[in-house]
Amino acid sequence: MVPDPWAFGWTQVFTLSGLIISVIVSIAGLRTFGKWKREKVEEKKLEIAFEALSLAYESQMVFEDIRRRFVREYEWADMPTAGLSKEQQERRHSLYAIINRFSRHLGFFDRVLVLQPKIMAVFGKKSEESFQKLHRARNHIQAACDVLMEVADPLPGKDERELNLQMRSDIWDINSSGVKEPNRVTKLLDEFRAHIERICAPVVNREFRQDNET
Repeated sequence: MVPDPWAFGWTQVFTLSGLIISVIVSIAGLRTFGKWKREKVEEKKLEIAFEALSLAYESQMVFEDIRRRFVREYEWADMPTAGLSKEQQERRHSLYAIINRFSRHLGFFDRVLVLQPKIMAVFGKKSEESFQKLHRARNHIQAACDVLMEVADPLPGKDERELNLQMRSDIWDINSSGVKEPNRVTKLLDEFRAHIERICAPVVNREFRQDNET
């Protein structure tokens, strides 16, 4: 029996064709996976940017409430009064109200701590500086409350008077010629919002533009 001279050749052709198809499918699969991976990263980046931008805008409302000068009775009703004169109690009402307001907005500050490492992972470690400004603003106000609780009326002397004025400025943004760093807390909060807006708004706005164009 004479062997078919084409049999071996066709077998090779089929094998090679199958191999080429497998390679094409594999490459297509890798490209599809790569595209899917990039899309997921972009989705996560958008999610974090949107959350950070919302939180930055929320910070303005939170601190406006905390620093609000008008105080209601329920905000200091549970203030400890043991050993305090009536005059001392009255001087502490507004300060205790500030402390209570921080407690009321504890959920906001918890979300800040959760979001901070996420935004650092997406936008770089430098974004930590912005969050530090927010933390410093909070610490300035809380420290000022602690100081004024103990020293409501400054003793005669320039240093203690200037400290008292600075603490009041930090809490209520009250400024006068005796305040060394006017608007210190307000500037920190403005810089925090401005930086978050600068790095996150383009990501959010670009995504919404793309959605509107499709």
